[in-house]
Amino acid sequence: MSDRPAPTQRIGPSHRSTGEKPSATLSAGVTFDNVCILPQTPQLIALLSMIRNKNTERADFIFYSNRIIRLLVEEGLNHLPVIAQTITTPVGRTYDGLMFQGKICGVSIMRAGEAMEQGLRDCCRSVRIGKILIQRDEDTAQPKLFYDKLPEDIADRWVLLLDPMFATGELYQASVVNDLQSIDRYTNCSCIMQEDLPSWQYKC
Repeated sequence: MSDRPAPTQRIGPSHRSTGEKPSATLSAGVTFDNVCILPQTPQLIALLSMIRNKNTERADFIFYSNRIIRLLVEEGLNHLPVIAQTITTPVGRTYDGLMFQGKICGVSIMRAGEAMEQGLRDCCRSVRIGKILIQRDEDTAQPKLFYDKLPEDIADRWVLLLDPMFATGELYQASVVNDLQSIDRYTNCSCIMQEDLPSWQYKC
């Protein structure tokens, strides 16, 4: 008999031992309570491979980037609080479901964060989106708020901060200190480099 694995064993990130897996599929251990990472699924690795490939054309780069953004937004939505809701189906049966607890809005950190707005709109119909523009002051080299336009009732909403690259976290920290300091109901949707994880813990 052949010792080769069955076809189903060849699917997914667990069909090879840790030592045989590509390094991109190995998630760094995250011990911070306020940091969650996307599951390193074969689909996500394939999408990352497409946008990192130097031969990927612009249209394909935009398409696959938008797919990753949507996955990121959906994961952010998973961390918002929900409440139980019982509904009646068209056939008269009851279904014990869930609904978000309160209203939702997005705040994009300009300009890069605007690339994530459509992903949020695809997941949340008619969602309200605000904007924040933060740049470094030429004299002090510190992040400075230059522009903001936020929903009037933002204090009553759950806020998803949109920024495709977290980097050092200084812009994120400035946005919270300057504009969102009175709001304790926000979730950040961002791409974080492994070496920046400690910054995320201390600045979020």
